[in-house]
Amino acid sequence: MRRFPDLIPSAGWQPADYEDTVQEFFADRIEAVTANLLALATDDDSMGKLLRRSIRSWLIDWVRKTPRGALRRRLEDVLEEDDAFEQVPASHEGSGRWRLSGSQAGPWSGALSGLVQAAYAVTDVRVPVWSSQKRRSPVADRASIVAILRAVLSTAQGSVEVAALVSVFAQRFPASLDPVEVATEDSDLADLPVGGDREDVLDPQRAVILQEDQLDVAVSAAEVVGRLSAEECALVLLLDGPSPAAAAQELLGCGRSQAYLRVQRVREKLKLLVGEQPDAPAVMAEVMLLCTAAAKTA
Repeated sequence: MRRFPDLIPSAGWQPADYEDTVQEFFADRIEAVTANLLALATDDDSMGKLLRRSIRSWLIDWVRKTPRGALRRRLEDVLEEDDAFEQVPASHEGSGRWRLSGSQAGPWSGALSGLVQAAYAVTDVRVPVWSSQKRRSPVADRASIVAILRAVLSTAQGSVEVAALVSVFAQRFPASLDPVEVATEDSDLADLPVGGDREDVLDPQRAVILQEDQLDVAVSAAEVVGRLSAEECALVLLLDGPSPAAAAQELLGCGRSQAYLRVQRVREKLKLLVGEQPDAPAVMAEVMLLCTAAAKTA
């Protein structure tokens, strides 16, 4: 809990706060966690790892309810609903990132400061009036968000992670977040999964969330692939192609109708295993990578 500054009470953590949080965790997740442990835990060690992962995920969900989490959800809504933007497909480099529609450039890897400058260069930005009755972060209106995203992605000349876009908007509209001062030690910088100068390094809390997101995605994908046969892994790689059934027919040496049925079964199995959680696209992208690696070693 100490790794998430946004969750620290104004008076600091007290024993009663820890007890209350534990009770809230049990009340909110005990049924799902118990079912998960019964289904996946094979010994005390795996049980501990699964339980710690569930606790971390729950705390991350809690952080996402903070102003920074609200900002991320707002940006994701605009990115998903506006035709000017598209998400990189699972089978492409930089999958899950966002780019301008029709762009074929690879993942962006520059300095965040350049994107922030592009965001500040957008003029005629309108900020909604803050309302105490309906708590609304004073970030820009939809048209301004679209204009800034266009400018930022044009400057990036590639696909950008949502976390980086959130960082850009957080600096462009600092009033949209409740400020939390976090001291960053030199030892923390080497472990953060972000390149560039120190001015571009995510703060420890955001780095924890990013690292835990990546871990959860990797573990979930491994669990999915572990439930697929070698044939199903090969079929997964065909799903994003122009004609999966025809490709499956050639791969399996069977009739078209039989190939179509096998492809549909794989789609349904993936939908069941991956589910509809928010990180489903990232999990699916990792599944594709694991299936690709399995095909190379087959």
